[in-house]
Order: sequence, then C-alpha cells, then structure tokens
Amino acid sequence: MGKAINKYTFYDSGFHGDEYLTKIVKALMTDCDLFIETGTNVATTTAYVSKRFPQVLCFSCEPDDRAYKEAVKNTKNLPNVNIFNETSQNFINRFEKMNLFRKNAVFWLDAHDNNFEWPLKSEVGFITSKFQNFKILIDDFKVPGLPCFGFDSYKNQECSFNFIRNSIKSKSYFLYYPNYTEKTSKHHPLRGWGLISSQSIDYILENNLITYISKGN
Repeated sequence: MGKAINKYTFYDSGFHGDEYLTKIVKALMTDCDLFIETGTNVATTTAYVSKRFPQVLCFSCEPDDRAYKEAVKNTKNLPNVNIFNETSQNFINRFEKMNLFRKNAVFWLDAHDNNFEWPLKSEVGFITSKFQNFKILIDDFKVPGLPCFGFDSYKNQECSFNFIRNSIKSKSYFLYYPNYTEKTSKHHPLRGWGLISSQSIDYILENNLITYISKGN
C-alpha cells in the first residue's frame, strides 16, 4: 500500500495535482469573476487558483478549526482570498447578501466526507437556482464507465450524478466527466470529478482539451 496522505498537508498543486483537470480549470477560469470552494481543508486548491488568477475573487469555507487555521496561514499573502470558519450550509447563505448572482462563477464542491450528512444536494440546489452563469465542479465524483477514478460514498450517500440529479434547479444545463485514465499527480490517486455548467463549455476548450472530457446524459 502507498503512504497515507495527511489531510493537513499543503501542496502547491490544486485539484489533486491532476494535470488534465488543471488544464480544464484554466480554460473555465478565462471568463470567470468568482471562484467558490466548499471544504477548503488547508486551502491547497484555493491558493492554487488565487495565485494564478489574481483578478478573481476567491471564497471558501472550512469548519475544522485546525484545517481553517492552516488555510488562513497558507493564504495570508493572497488578497483576493476570503475563507470562513463555518459549514458549507452557513457559507452559501452569505451569497444572498453579496449581490454576486450575476457574476460568472466556478465552483469546486468538496464538502463531503465520512461521518456526516453531506451538504452536496443543498449546494447544487442553491447554486443552480441563484447563479445565472455557473460551472460546478464536484470533487470525488463517480465517473460512469471509468472505475479507475475514485469517488466518495458514505452510508446512503454516493457522490454521483444520480445523488444530486433532482437537486438541479436550472431548466437547462450541460454535464461533463473526465475522459482519460492516466494518473498525473505526484501525491494523489485518480479522483473522479463531474462538471455541471449553465452553458456549453465547448467554445472555451481548445481542440486538445475536448478529448479530455465526455458529455453525460
């Protein structure tokens, strides 16, 4: 077995260090105003995005006190980062008062683990009912037909499209999955992800990036 990953370890590579995913995220961020993450842990991904897109406002939340303190330390020199020591349920309610729903937003939803009821359904419902232009990346997502990608499950909760399908409030949306099998991270195994977008992303992906994704139903 490989060496266990310390959950409080900070890496200078967001999104599990998945090189294909980071290229896709770079394309998604080209016309983005906001990056919003739930479950920041020590802010590895938030810091990664903030450094590379200093013009984008970054918001995140982390209820674990130790992880939150590490996240604040790891982003202290990044003025476009705002991290809150609270659950995702409380965090997303902040956006009601911020008047940001017309902004183009990229989300990274990662507030799902063992031992508690996930906020994933309420997150997806809130985003798709409030934000006009959204790109929702869900971490640890089940990728149909590609068992090489790990995904989260706990009791009757499976991080998959079937789990959140009925929570999507938008009348139209586009669903995408990874379409590669190569492990590129130095620190993490392949973790599945899904993307729910208010509009097709084909126009912002270069020809070579199109081959890295597949469209879901």
